Amino acid sequence: MKPILLFLLTLLLSVSASHANADTCIVSKISGTGQPILLLPGFVSDETVWQEVASELEKHYQVHQLAIAGFGKNKACSKADSIYQQAFQQIKDYIHDNKLQKPIMVGHSMGGLMSIQLALVKGLNLAGAISVDGLPFIGPVFTRSNETTVEDLSYQANSAKGMYQRATPAQIKRMTKQGITIQTKLKEKYQHLLDMAGKSDPITAGSTIYAVMTTDLRSQLDKLHTPVLLIGAAGGFTDRAQQTLLKELYADQLSLASQASLVMNNNGRHFLMWDEPEWLTQTIVNQVEAWK
Repeated sequence: MKPILLFLLTLLLSVSASHANADTCIVSKISGTGQPILLLPGFVSDETVWQEVASELEKHYQVHQLAIAGFGKNKACSKADSIYQQAFQQIKDYIHDNKLQKPIMVGHSMGGLMSIQLALVKGLNLAGAISVDGLPFIGPVFTRSNETTVEDLSYQANSAKGMYQRATPAQIKRMTKQGITIQTKLKEKYQHLLDMAGKSDPITAGSTIYAVMTTDLRSQLDKLHTPVLLIGAAGGFTDRAQQTLLKELYADQLSLASQASLVMNNNGRHFLMWDEPEWLTQTIVNQVEAWK
């Protein structure tokens, strides 16, 4: 091949690869063999948050540690301003393209919301979906009332989107630090959270927080195509009355879902995979086995 043609071909391939990578809004790491379990992290988190649980699950299952482009150490994709919708579609494609048989979706926080949403997809052939402290609608977490609607949060959702998308990495870290004590009881994990936040893409973060705050699945839960387990974290409250109220808030969101169940953990905070790794792993395994 003539040098000029070789150069042009090399250039074309490198450009094509660049575009393909830029359009990839999820990444995955696969380990183990057996029934597929897909682990999805939450807002400004990458796949490393699941590592301890994944290391146990991979002994008996095929574990797919998914991550959303633009969060933590993963570079943003070209669709950063509509990342939630793009990631949702690409996870569906991932399950189909890899011919995964009866996979289990396990998501944390925002990833839990997306896992519940995937359970609503007809023909996806999930065996079940597990949401780790990710509600069908986040609004009541702020208002403590399930009467809250998307419209009630519209101003806050737009404000949050703009605030994140205009933020510097240092500002995103400061915003994350403000609520860090309710995320985990392990102080040694604080820096990990701040590092992931500081590396996250502002456009991705802003568009995602907006999508989460304006997504309400509650009225659709009577149409679930696969069973769902919602795992709630109440360890941020030491008062039993507050823990009971939180459990009622979570349960009320599932009132239309005959195929959904709720389990609460009163010891761990939002990042249950860090605070209660053994309990969470065993809860996931028990549910996966029950769904077989």
